[in-house]
Amino acid sequence: MRKWMLEKKVRNLLSGLCLHVAFLLGSVPLALGDRTPEELAAIMNCSKQDRHGRNYDYMEGGDVRLRQLFSRTQWFLTIDDNGNINGTQDPTNCFSILEIRTVSEGGILAIKGVKSQFYISMNRTGALQAKRTYSENCNFKEVFLENYFNAYSSAKWTKQNGKEMFIALSQKGKPLRGRKTRKENISSHFIPMKCREEERKIE
Repeated sequence: MRKWMLEKKVRNLLSGLCLHVAFLLGSVPLALGDRTPEELAAIMNCSKQDRHGRNYDYMEGGDVRLRQLFSRTQWFLTIDDNGNINGTQDPTNCFSILEIRTVSEGGILAIKGVKSQFYISMNRTGALQAKRTYSENCNFKEVFLENYFNAYSSAKWTKQNGKEMFIALSQKGKPLRGRKTRKENISSHFIPMKCREEERKIE
């Protein structure tokens, strides 16, 4: 009986792993590999922003990455010039180019729109907001998940009981209030995708 139960658990585990691999192989090429030369050129033009005069002060020296955050719900996270935080399925959307800067140890970082110059912030009720000025509400903890996605929880508003509030995009590309999110929810799962300008620098 125990041998049969063990074999059943192994089969279920392998089945789940196959489904996860199938999802990764299906979604990542959609966002990365299928981009036309025109789309890649548009992304490069979007990320060529003037970096002088940015007010980081207290964050000087932190590790900086240019990324697009691609949600498991098939949306790129955006922050537009009006401070609206949403999702887009257009990989060339300039507002999807984000600057992710490490602000302290333990995976604490700040996320800022390269074009809009707005930070993503979360208030005590879990609502996502765009802020011109950095504050503690802009701090998020980057969580590496077992399914190879990342999640981003508010570093300030983690509850005393350990309940975390996450950046999340719904199936319709709308931001979810942090109180309604869970680490296990696919709406909270993102792949940080490298921008072409960043790849060129590394090469």
